[in-house]
Amino acid sequence: MFIEKSIFNIKNNILILIEGDDKFKFIQGIISNDIQILKKKKSIYASILTPQGRFLYDFFITNWENNFLLECCKVDSEEILKKLNLYKLKSNVNFKIKENFEIFFTDNAILKKVKESFNNKLLSFSDPRFNGELTRIYINKKNSNEFVKHFNIISEEEFNEFRLSKSIPDFNVDALKNKSLLLEMRFDELNGISWDKGCYMGQEITARMKYRNIVKKKIFTVSISLKTKLEKKIFSNKKEIGELFSHNKSVGIAYISSEFDYTENSEIICGDSKLKISLPWWCKTKS
Repeated sequence: MFIEKSIFNIKNNILILIEGDDKFKFIQGIISNDIQILKKKKSIYASILTPQGRFLYDFFITNWENNFLLECCKVDSEEILKKLNLYKLKSNVNFKIKENFEIFFTDNAILKKVKESFNNKLLSFSDPRFNGELTRIYINKKNSNEFVKHFNIISEEEFNEFRLSKSIPDFNVDALKNKSLLLEMRFDELNGISWDKGCYMGQEITARMKYRNIVKKKIFTVSISLKTKLEKKIFSNKKEIGELFSHNKSVGIAYISSEFDYTENSEIICGDSKLKISLPWWCKTKS
């Protein structure tokens, strides 16, 4: 699935160590997913919301030496640390940035070829958004130079082309902080929401949207037939039906109104270019 014999160094992300006897109970009350999953699996994908259910941050949490590692975007890390410390109160839990790790992204099949040589030197897990298709790797910087010799290191531009070709959203650019809602982002279909765990910050709004089916728009893949330009707004029969987010010249990620009755052959307009809508490959629903 990934670029052959390649690996991507995610330099824009960083790890936060979460430790302490209360770590399970504490984290459970503030994230959208169920931290108890980590008693059986290596990792989860989750988010922190505002009390009004609006998106703030997404991240991965994985087990590491009886503690948790939270992988997030570097630009969000200080804000996330402030939030965690604000909510901490008297809980026996502590947080600190771990700057001695490199973070990589690759294909499961590629990793298997070299994992035996580095088994005790890296932490790897299937990306929990995609049920085993892709792998994330954390490796100490002192071992990373030897590790990367086995791969072709692709550029950020090449990775972004791959990301868009597979409709993998980057919610630092494909969502609006303090505004976007998880079900609009198909966060549940990316395995980032637990419907059984009980209360967390913003849970009431998220659950109400699901059970009353009041999602006004959702993420879709759009194929682009570029003429000369693309703009933010997307139209059908001169009526605005959505917005284009990250994209290249041939494919992009867009939010489309739930009122728009699309088909796979529906042509819509963005700028002076034509778009066609389809469901992301990882989508579990038919709409």
